[in-house]
Amino acid sequence: MDFSKIRVLLTDGSARQTLTILHGLKEIGCHVTVLCPSKYAVCYASNLPDEKILNINAAGSLDGFEDFLHSQIISGKYDVLLPVAEMTTNKVTQHEDEYKKYVKLACAPRKAYIQAFNKQNTFEHAMNIGMPCPVTRRSEQSVEDYLNQVEFPVIIKPRSGMGSIGFHKFEKREDFWPYVQEHQIDLNQYVLQKFIQYDKYLGAILFVDQKGNVCMSYADEVLRWFPIDAGTACLIRSIDNPELLDNAARLLKAMNWQGVAALSFMIDKTDNTPKLQEINGRIPASIKLSWQCGFNVAKLLIEMAYDQDVEQYPANIKFGQLTRHFHADFWWFIKSPNRFHANPSWFSWKDTKDVVYWDGDIKPWFAYTIQKILGFQDGLNKRRH
Repeated sequence: MDFSKIRVLLTDGSARQTLTILHGLKEIGCHVTVLCPSKYAVCYASNLPDEKILNINAAGSLDGFEDFLHSQIISGKYDVLLPVAEMTTNKVTQHEDEYKKYVKLACAPRKAYIQAFNKQNTFEHAMNIGMPCPVTRRSEQSVEDYLNQVEFPVIIKPRSGMGSIGFHKFEKREDFWPYVQEHQIDLNQYVLQKFIQYDKYLGAILFVDQKGNVCMSYADEVLRWFPIDAGTACLIRSIDNPELLDNAARLLKAMNWQGVAALSFMIDKTDNTPKLQEINGRIPASIKLSWQCGFNVAKLLIEMAYDQDVEQYPANIKFGQLTRHFHADFWWFIKSPNRFHANPSWFSWKDTKDVVYWDGDIKPWFAYTIQKILGFQDGLNKRRH
């Protein structure tokens, strides 16, 4: 396949995972145009894009974005649209039939994507196949019936959402209804689960092609996260865990999945069992770890978009590779009482790559630093539990 003739429109130029996809597209020779919300976006600062467009909002959450994107798609300038962030992928897949008249779509089809976008649907599938997961309220079950059978603490989290936004933990039943009523929460829009006492997060990243083949898979362990009570990963290490990958593949097969899937698991302290936390049907922020393991996810997405035979990578053997989100890890160091006792040490960079730092393309790291400084307080406020 001659990738050099393929013109790709890449969204979400401010997201750190987009930079890895950009490097993957340029490695195979694609012509890449990136949508960026500001000049501080990592991809706008990068020297790799062939073209950069400053648009109203590359995350796709503001009015007017869909009209702007549509105007780009019908222009005839692009062969492929590759959405990256969750909100953008959601919007693109909502209009996939219309968009496919003009471009190929390098993402999961709507039918598969929407299952992972709704966390309740994910847990329904997991429970149906007997996959270990926290005790979860089923859609048809009343809240009172669920509360009567589960032991506290329990949590709520939005069925559709990102990171830890909207998460809340209830230590005892007496606190539950007052909080729900005070905050006017519609529990039918939330996943209600038993809180898992854990000390480890595990992940499984897979790529399933249009024929159902698992073309890429690797397992990882989250070593640090921020906020430290229940935040997003800031240090991840590749690990050897074939059982986890087998279970992940079994769930994705039950969901008729296609494309990238990032599954998160918690190790339950009570029985030492990895229990499903969620599936993200978009490219995860930590996707640079795939690059360190020798996988080019962008290449797989383009091959699937063209309905070509997708390369099937061998099982990952590069264990002990680390991906670090230094900007979040810095605040972990400030807030954590274990700052000087972490393993690996916070000061170590052995076998470690930063998510936005690339040799030969260093300006994105500085642009991202400015972006994080300007938006830190707003981001932290959204994640307060």
